[in-house]
Amino acid sequence: MIKLFSLLLLFISTTSYTKPSADKKLPKKYQAIQKILNKATLDKLTGVVVYISHPVYGQWIGTAGYSDVQNKTLIFSDAVFSLGSIGKMYNAVAALKLVDENRLHLDDKIAVYLPEEIITNLPNGREVTVRHLLAHTSGFVNYEEDAELNKLYLSGFLKLDTLTHLNALRRYVFGKNSLCQPGFEFHYSSTNYLLLAMIIDNIVQEGHTDFLRKILHDLNFKQTFYRQTPPTKNIKYYGDINKDGIVEDLTLQTFETTNWFMGDDGVYASIEDAGRFLEYLANGKILSVQSWKEMTTWNSKKKPDYGLGLMADKSFPYKFLFGHSGRGIGTTTDLYYFPNQKITVGIFCNTGIRASSPEFRKGYLKMRAKIVKKIFLF
Repeated sequence: MIKLFSLLLLFISTTSYTKPSADKKLPKKYQAIQKILNKATLDKLTGVVVYISHPVYGQWIGTAGYSDVQNKTLIFSDAVFSLGSIGKMYNAVAALKLVDENRLHLDDKIAVYLPEEIITNLPNGREVTVRHLLAHTSGFVNYEEDAELNKLYLSGFLKLDTLTHLNALRRYVFGKNSLCQPGFEFHYSSTNYLLLAMIIDNIVQEGHTDFLRKILHDLNFKQTFYRQTPPTKNIKYYGDINKDGIVEDLTLQTFETTNWFMGDDGVYASIEDAGRFLEYLANGKILSVQSWKEMTTWNSKKKPDYGLGLMADKSFPYKFLFGHSGRGIGTTTDLYYFPNQKITVGIFCNTGIRASSPEFRKGYLKMRAKIVKKIFLF
């Protein structure tokens, strides 16, 4: 375990680069954001990488803190992060690619694709559609929030290499009451995307894992990986699952979970790759016009918070955004596009705020709020 004293990180912050004007002085907005990153990593956060693509100020990647606290290795701009639940966005794209190819239909019943054992043990299993899974309106409980599962995993008594995805459903989902009638309410649940991956497995010969990898390869994202430890550019991951205010090295656990998760997680990427993926998506370079329209049909027009694999929000000062967030025991990620301003913002941190003591969460959210205000207000 490592105590994060402020002096430890005093001189470790770096600015990576700007595009397209790398020869010019860094814009004042970016200078100010760099100071915000520096301050955040002087306190509780181990390392942060920020990506901003702005029509006026250009593209910039800022870094602060450590990729490896023990060896005092500075974090770097092309570090490859575990993205957490941002993986849902990628897997939604995989499903919608199949829709574009007429191999899957959003209003198909999931019972068409899944084994009888699964369907009969899910509440309303015969009424739920693919669209309900993508939109988190199935009513299925979130297996990741099961108290027994979390207790076993965080105590080290659960080894994911001995747990099949079907057994995860059997233990933590089957027999649980529905949270709502299908299509009536939004309840965020990783179970939906695990089932979505199983459906894709039954459609494509190569399986959903290789299918998504091929999509990424065809789009030329060379620093993006799915359900496999990246060969280079890895970082260490830290968290506070003991809730004692001291971070511990959770690198092995983060790799273990990221490689095990299927559909709801599992993606690793550099922040530039992830930012460009979202930009490609928003600018019609990945999906058909119709599938993009479906993906951005929000569950509420007045207060949108989810579409099909995309989070959304209407708030001051940015008016509207879409993208996704990820929260793990050793990783914290936010990736959003602001369509009114044509701005992309990514914030990746190798300190997990899930299952940590509150000060880590407060430190990250305070930093994030300051970054957004600096971009949009002054």
